[in-house]
Amino acid sequence: MTTQSQTSANLAKISTESRRVLYDFVYSAVQHLSNLSNGITLECEAETRLARGADGHFREYTKRKPVLSLLLTEERLRSIPNYDECVEHLKSDPVIGQHLNRLVGTNISAFHLQAKDIILSAIYAMSNDEGTLAFTDERFDRKWQELEEFFYSDRIAYKLVAPLPYLIIPNYPLSLSDDIVLDRLTEDEVNRCYQSGVLRPLFPRFPMINAEVSVGIRKMKLIPKLIQTGNEPQEQPDVADEGRFGVRPFLRDDLVINDVLSSLRLLKHTLVRTPGYASWTDSFYLTGGTHLRVLEYWMYGGKYELSETEVPQLLELWHLLEKGAEHFGFSIHRFNLAFDRGFLVVRIIDLVIAAESLLLGDIGVQNRGELRFRFALRAAKFIDHPIYSENDIYSVMRQAYDARSAIVHGGSLKDTNTRLPDNQSANIQTFTDTIEELVRLGLRKAISMKENGKNLHQSEYWDDLVFTKHNH
Repeated sequence: MTTQSQTSANLAKISTESRRVLYDFVYSAVQHLSNLSNGITLECEAETRLARGADGHFREYTKRKPVLSLLLTEERLRSIPNYDECVEHLKSDPVIGQHLNRLVGTNISAFHLQAKDIILSAIYAMSNDEGTLAFTDERFDRKWQELEEFFYSDRIAYKLVAPLPYLIIPNYPLSLSDDIVLDRLTEDEVNRCYQSGVLRPLFPRFPMINAEVSVGIRKMKLIPKLIQTGNEPQEQPDVADEGRFGVRPFLRDDLVINDVLSSLRLLKHTLVRTPGYASWTDSFYLTGGTHLRVLEYWMYGGKYELSETEVPQLLELWHLLEKGAEHFGFSIHRFNLAFDRGFLVVRIIDLVIAAESLLLGDIGVQNRGELRFRFALRAAKFIDHPIYSENDIYSVMRQAYDARSAIVHGGSLKDTNTRLPDNQSANIQTFTDTIEELVRLGLRKAISMKENGKNLHQSEYWDDLVFTKHNH
């Protein structure tokens, strides 16, 4: 059997008889298990989870899961009356049957689905958090609806979550694109991040994740559901493909996160960062694997609050980046890196390199004389600052270039001039923040030029800018 989508299955309907037969068998199986265990409480294993309280915070609780495998062996399952009838009904169902004894999933993950897996999942759905196994119509209906959604769907959700602790926006969710939103994390998302170490309590003795921490990036992409025999050639992802801003390939979740952080950091100064991310195929038969990456041991940066007026500014910036980030990809990358550095000296290097890439992108190896002068002069002519004059910008950027040169050549920042036009006693931190703001303004202006932004890589553009303004 070749790979197929569920388009054909959507034309058919799951038989009502399949539901009735599964209902009857699960009811009998639960009674059978209860009799075997001499009561209704089975041996359970404890699972620690988080639950959202009325105050929005997440606290630990213990969920007890019955260990049915100790009682419900395959031989015993087959011994329950009407088991074979239930299996045959599922196999002959016009929709469910197409999935059975096949690899069902996506090109990322798949599961060899058999009729007994459907039956077992329905039996497990009859347990509650205390480990009590009891049949109820409500639990069965909830499970059946889940099964119907899975079998009728021709797409499966792939989800990426990256917390951005202390992100505050006026209204959740905030959609950056069709796939990417900033939102409060769901209980399942918080649990995945918590269990994988991406989210951690501030105080280990009090295992709680605050509501202010459980917000962040969510990307959800619906990808084709595939039904395969397992012999089909597997399409290998192109690991070298980076896509473009806002539209990244699978397995490059890091670039998705960088895109979002870049837009937030280009909008205004911030210490917001992500402690890591988790990604998974969001289907109950494919929930075994959660891919994760923990980036920071201390996960919490500063608060990032968007006002009502800043929300449309962020969306406008995001759309400009979607169209024009490729012209300044390296500059944006180095600017973004500066926010995750632990040392000010490295931040300065990143910021100056980002500015060099923006302001000196037209200069070849053979014409790299007087870079310090060109760097500062072009910054003065190009960057529009609300307070600083051209002379002020020229002076600050020349000092920034000197600081960068001193650092990379083994010098010390102690001898660096950090005076600012409006603050003669500025320290290294204030000086670095000022460089950051100037680079931000330059990148924002370049991005706003849209397609004309590519002109910044032409010497003629800079000559016209410098000499025309100079003559004025």
